Amino acid sequence: MRRSAVCLVLVIMVLVFARCGANTMQFSDSLNTPEAEYAKALGLLESGALDQAEAALRSTMQLDDRYAPAYVGMSRLFFERGDVKEAIRYVHMARIRDADYVPSWLMAARLYASAGQYEAAVNEFREAISRDKDRLWAVESYFDLGRTLEKLNKLEEAHDAYVEAISLDPLHVEARASVTRIWKTLGPEFLMRLRFENRDIILP
Repeated sequence: MRRSAVCLVLVIMVLVFARCGANTMQFSDSLNTPEAEYAKALGLLESGALDQAEAALRSTMQLDDRYAPAYVGMSRLFFERGDVKEAIRYVHMARIRDADYVPSWLMAARLYASAGQYEAAVNEFREAISRDKDRLWAVESYFDLGRTLEKLNKLEEAHDAYVEAISLDPLHVEARASVTRIWKTLGPEFLMRLRFENRDIILP
């Protein structure tokens, strides 16, 4: 009886470990996803390993050719290489796959801004803001919109964009500095009009 009991325990242990091994393999396979591959590509992109990042992004597309973030990643990669034409092409491909993926509009805006086409960039930033229903990218969208409007010398519109960024992120140091700069440039008359229209904000 004792020997059979020992054998039974050993059989149970074998089955348990075999099951654990299968689960481990399944978990490993679950990492082979577009999201995981894209996260790896993003890390490589941030570190400047562009060739490796490109390989990871292409692997992401092979896993799911509808995954819009991979195409925006490729756009950024080609922009960093100085190939604006390819960067624009990948932005358009991202939009075809998901027109509401906000970073594709932000990337397009930055491409236009880098080319000095500020009016077009403003339109892209505004489109990004309108599509960002969950306001996940709203702070950076409003801040970059403000900077672009400043380049067009549309200071009052830039001021309003910076204020929106501050309303979402009260500790946004750059946006606060930009508001202060515009106040100094436009002078007391502008500040009085803001107060009259109840649009003034208090910066500590």
